[in-house]
Amino acid sequence: MTISLPKPPGINALYKITCRNGYPSIYKSAEGKAWIEEAGYKLKGQYKRATTEEDMALYIKVFYCGRFDIDSCLKALLDLFQEMGVVKNDSQFNFLQIEKIRVAHRTDEKVEIELE
Repeated sequence: MTISLPKPPGINALYKITCRNGYPSIYKSAEGKAWIEEAGYKLKGQYKRATTEEDMALYIKVFYCGRFDIDSCLKALLDLFQEMGVVKNDSQFNFLQIEKIRVAHRTDEKVEIELE
């Protein structure tokens, strides 16, 4: 099964860190929340199966424009699959393959994920 989603923000844009009373606090940014809402809606439209507790493999193609660290979207994608009920826990992913594919325009940015 192949799923197409919008390209997630990088880890630095997904979460923000503040310091309160000398203690760090980590929370999802507005950009991260907006991506989770949009990508979650699209994921639910494409993935109709029940939550699995079996191990899974992910084959990921990231279509990007500009500079992009290959690992910057993994946390967002794995968390999304857990949050949307594809897997019970994102520790179930026992194999990951990721490929970067350059596109000419930001409007063409996306990720395609094959689940096994």
